[in-house]
Amino acid sequence: MNIFEAVICHDYSVMRTERQSITYKTNGVHMIGLAWICNVLTVSGIAIIAFLLLNRKQDIYDLLFEIHYWELAGRVGILITLAFIHMLSFGAYGGKRIFMNIIKRFSSMDLEQKNAVSKKGGRYFYTSLCCFLVVGAMVFYMLKIMY
Repeated sequence: MNIFEAVICHDYSVMRTERQSITYKTNGVHMIGLAWICNVLTVSGIAIIAFLLLNRKQDIYDLLFEIHYWELAGRVGILITLAFIHMLSFGAYGGKRIFMNIIKRFSSMDLEQKNAVSKKGGRYFYTSLCCFLVVGAMVFYMLKIMY
């Protein structure tokens, strides 16, 4: 079971624990999409930090200038790109058939394996969110000191 399937299993196991019922509708696919978006933004933030640390702030502005009309079209383009990344998670893991297959494999595991898979998925999701927040805060802080 890969890390993304583990995120679905983590969400499924949390929902079953809280509701004490067999619920087949979870938000695992949304969690995967959000984690992918956070990963992309984290990598972008690390690149911005690298440019700022190397005193190449002008290169950031040049890159933004390459995205014509940054004020409107660039922001819309970034939003469309992030929405596309989120939709990729639905394409890969959003089908009911795929979801049922993942849950059947997860349900057939013993309790120790279920806990390990659920923890792995939870760690990936929450680590992605935390890394994004830390890198975002660093970018925000560094841009504030530069001005």
